[in-house]
Parts: sequence; C-alpha cells; structure tokens
Amino acid sequence: MSHLQIANQTYFQHFKDSMKYCYISMSCAFYFFCHAIHPDIYVDSGSKTIKELYQILNKKVKLEDESIYAE
Repeated sequence: MSHLQIANQTYFQHFKDSMKYCYISMSCAFYFFCHAIHPDIYVDSGSKTIKELYQILNKKVKLEDESIYAE
C-alpha cells in the first residue's frame, strides 16, 4: 500500500485518522442538516468545523510533503 508509505503510517494509524476525519465530516453534515431545517441553530458550527478539519489536513499534508522532500 503505497499510500501508507507516503503517509508514513501503519494501517491502524491510518484507520484511526480516517475514522476521526469521518466523524468530523459527519458532524458537519449533522450541523448543516439541522441548520437547513431550523436556521437559527448551528448558525456557524458547520463552517467552523470544516475550517478546523481543513487546518488538520493541511498541516498533515505539509508534514508529509516535508518528509518526502527531505529524502
């Protein structure tokens, strides 16, 4: 699995991270769904959570890029 080598992770580390991202994404979907039905709730929760996920993934990608180019 070349993706695991590039990510420098074991299968279980990758699984754990992926499940965390899945949970965060599902949370966003929940916020947006509830907000669509009742616009006065979760006004900015979905957007804030997506931004947080983006920051997590962006930081991770930068670390992977640095490790690839360091070789």
